[in-house]
Order: sequence, then C-alpha cells, then structure tokens
Amino acid sequence: HLAVDDLSLEVPAGEIYGLLGHNGAGKSTAIGMMLGQVWPTAGQVQVCGYEVSQHRRQALQQVGAIFESPAFYDYLSGWRNLEILSSYTGPTSRARIREVVEWVGLSGRERSKVRTYSHGMRARLALAQALLPQPRLLILDEPSDGLDPEGIHEMRQTILRLQRELGLTILLSSHLLSEVEQLCTRIAVLNQGRKVFEGPLAATRQRDS
Repeated sequence: HLAVDDLSLEVPAGEIYGLLGHNGAGKSTAIGMMLGQVWPTAGQVQVCGYEVSQHRRQALQQVGAIFESPAFYDYLSGWRNLEILSSYTGPTSRARIREVVEWVGLSGRERSKVRTYSHGMRARLALAQALLPQPRLLILDEPSDGLDPEGIHEMRQTILRLQRELGLTILLSSHLLSEVEQLCTRIAVLNQGRKVFEGPLAATRQRDS
C-alpha cells in the first residue's frame, strides 16, 4: 500500500498550516516522516533548514509535536510527567514547566495524578510537553481527536493564542474541514496519499463559490 505518493509541501513561517484529508489519506505518515519516525523511500524532508534523515537532532531541536496517542505515567502527577519527559531531551527549569502549565490551562491540576485527568486535560498535558523545548515549529496530529465540543473549542483557542502571542509556526492535521477553516491560513488536501490541493484557505472558498 502506497501511503504517501509524490508529496511536496512547504510550510511558511508564522502560519497555521492545515493538512486535511480523510482517515487513511496519509496525513499521519507524512507527519511521521517530518519527525523522523517513518523513513521515506524517496525524496527529502527538511525541517528548520535541516534534512531529517541525516540531521534528525538538529532538525527537531526547535520542534514540538503531538503525534499519535501521547503516553503518560498515569500513577504520577502531570507535573512529574513533564519533569520526566523533558529530561529525555535536556534539563528544563521549574519556571519553564510552570509557564507551559499556565499556557495550556492546567494550573491547579498539575499536581493531580494523570489517571484523574479527563481526555481534554490529557490533550492539554500533551500540548504542554510539546511546548517545553520552546519550539519554533509545533506539529499537531489530529489535536481535537476524541475531545468533546468544549474541549475542541478550548484546544482551538489555545492553538490560535500560541500562534498569535508566541509567533509559532503550526502544522496540524485534521479530517474535519470545519476545524481547518477556523484555524488555518493555508492548507494542503490529501487523498489516498496524493496532494490534490495546496494554497491559501481563501482560495478554497473562491473555488467553491
């Protein structure tokens, strides 16, 4: 099965870029290649100026990501999870952990065990982990997947605030047109592993009208 076929993407700095397609369209495979977890059989993937397969550490040094289902230690607190997970890549100050906890709206619950967290709180904890290294680029694979309407709204507002106030470049995948319409300035549409459209979101509305 050819998961991704002759895909070419360019994500402009400072934008929220949407990768839109049905389940199985190749979105997660494409993101896996960007993160060096899936190796392409041909072509190159450059992230922050570095080719991922040859210089993965440098390429991902300024990247935060939520990819597939984030795993946490349920018997530990959210705070302790962030301490442990951040230690895998480098020392992180208590001040930085406190900062990201506030950014994602987990203040007051960061000392609670993760097993007591709702699905929405787990999603916010995953976002906090992605923000710890102070990334320039944030990659989010289906960030609203499994959330209730309130959780979807909160996640959407947080993503917009991150882009607006921190100037992050954000690439997110979704199978929901309504989600990319409310978040993204530019999109690429995948169908059966191939790109069928790429451009400003405004151009899709012009095509539909």
